[in-house]
Amino acid sequence: YMERKYTSGSVDFDEMQRKMKKRVEEHARSMDDPYANLNDDDFDDDNRQSKRGGGQNGYDRNVRRQRTAEDVRGSKDYDEYDTADMEDEDRGRRSRRDLDEDYPIGKKKRRKKHHPVRNIIIILLILLLVVIGLFINVTRKFHHIDTEVSKNRGAMGQQVNILLIGQDAREGQEQQRSDSMILLTMNRSNHTVVLTSLMRDMYVDIPGGASNRINVAYARGGVDLLDETIEQDFGIKIDGNAMVDFEGFTEAMGGLGGLKINLSQEEADYMNANPSLGEDTDTQATETWNLVAGENVLTSKQLLCYSRMRHVGNSDWDRTGRQRNVLQAAITKVKHGHLIGGYRMASNAAPYVTTDTTTGQMLRMAFSIMTAKDGLKSYLIPVEGTYTPTYIDGMAVLVPDMDKNKSYLQQYMTGEYKDTNDSDTSN
Repeated sequence: YMERKYTSGSVDFDEMQRKMKKRVEEHARSMDDPYANLNDDDFDDDNRQSKRGGGQNGYDRNVRRQRTAEDVRGSKDYDEYDTADMEDEDRGRRSRRDLDEDYPIGKKKRRKKHHPVRNIIIILLILLLVVIGLFINVTRKFHHIDTEVSKNRGAMGQQVNILLIGQDAREGQEQQRSDSMILLTMNRSNHTVVLTSLMRDMYVDIPGGASNRINVAYARGGVDLLDETIEQDFGIKIDGNAMVDFEGFTEAMGGLGGLKINLSQEEADYMNANPSLGEDTDTQATETWNLVAGENVLTSKQLLCYSRMRHVGNSDWDRTGRQRNVLQAAITKVKHGHLIGGYRMASNAAPYVTTDTTTGQMLRMAFSIMTAKDGLKSYLIPVEGTYTPTYIDGMAVLVPDMDKNKSYLQQYMTGEYKDTNDSDTSN
């Protein structure tokens, strides 16, 4: 090869010998570093710095090249290396992609960065969207109505009052008197939730008519007249209403799978003897019960019986207290992790619930209840010592001192009331 080049006169012999030695050194380096003989054009912009010696990887390769060249120069193969071998190597030089697969020098896999906080936020957002979706699905099943409250309702303030009405209507009957009235107050300023029962036998002024029991207002003019009566007599604002009958109550409680309730011996005996009170049609009971004094896990029918019975204890005073006990136990169970049960409860009851609140308002109310501090407070109006039991027109009624009961109700709703004995003033 050298003789052909020399005789042609195209290359000086000394120059050719120098180039040949350079080729041998380069080939020796390439055995240790396959990237040694690649030109800059064979590298992308990201790898050029490493090829030219930049960074720790470039430093390591330069050291390997120097050591390899010194080893080759000191070996006998240096002088005996045939230039034909170099030409064969040139013809068989592999592509950069092939070299990358066999000799991954300077090419490291990028490790994926983990972002635990970001992942947690994404998971929480997904769960939130799922919860909102399920909630909207439930609210679509409610029977929505327009009332005077809903027509004149503005933006909900820091305090929201929802009147919960239990209808005394059996299967096939039209609207009857309200069997129970519980004012649900959510105070967003101090994160409190209060349940206040309004005794149905309170003798009050009813707008547009003569004074009568407060539950007569519902029978006369429905939810509009009942709201107007409460607002006028107690000086409060009703922001919404929700009505449910016995069947809806039973379906709702069935979704929770039973609630733990403490029974007195008298309550247990009465319920065992009167299981028909657990039927929404007041028909003959289809089951027998063996309840005992102390804690019992009550079924939906047993809970209905427990909430309705009034011939045990102090008549309506204890009955309204039992109704609040059921609501408190249900909300507490959902708050303590039984979210699926809470969803089933709402989904089962929804077709039997009539309300004038919107989906957005119900979502805000549910959030207020779930985030309430110190549990739910429970009260009763009229307060003991602030009413006179009597008979008017043959009716057993309670004539309340309106000024005193207005004051108590305002304290209950705002969370200002401090009871040194118990949160329930029903006794």
